[in-house]
Amino acid sequence: MPTNKVSIVPVKLESTPTASTTAGRSPVKPICIIQANQLKVSFYPGVKNYVIETIMKELCNHDS
Repeated sequence: MPTNKVSIVPVKLESTPTASTTAGRSPVKPICIIQANQLKVSFYPGVKNYVIETIMKELCNHDS
């Protein structure tokens, strides 16, 4: 029976940059915002569709 090796990748989440940290650039506007209970998830241009789909599936699985 084949076994799949699972990799755990650490991720660091950073807060949204403020106007002072963007050094004159206008802030990027989200293309999609999901709000549920006290959770707010924003997606920005360039995000892959599978990322949005995966997060939606997880939210639906934990909602029921």
